[in-house]
Amino acid sequence: MMKRCLAVILAVGAVSLPAPALAQKVVGPDIPCTCRFKGQDVPVGQTMCLDLPSGEVLATCDRVLNNTAWKTVQQGCPVPGLS
Repeated sequence: MMKRCLAVILAVGAVSLPAPALAQKVVGPDIPCTCRFKGQDVPVGQTMCLDLPSGEVLATCDRVLNNTAWKTVQQGCPVPGLS
């Protein structure tokens, strides 16, 4: 009986708490997300040519499941033409 009363009191107490008391949001500095390539930070959204052991790839820095990752746009990189 004592356990049942305690469970009811805890349940009622949890329901009556305001939402912020149940789940505290961690607030920190606004740190920009970046991808890394050859020791350099590359901001999310930037596209660049990556020179990989398997060959060159044109890739964009993007967010995937709360992490940054390179998404391949095409195999090979565009070569500027001579005018």
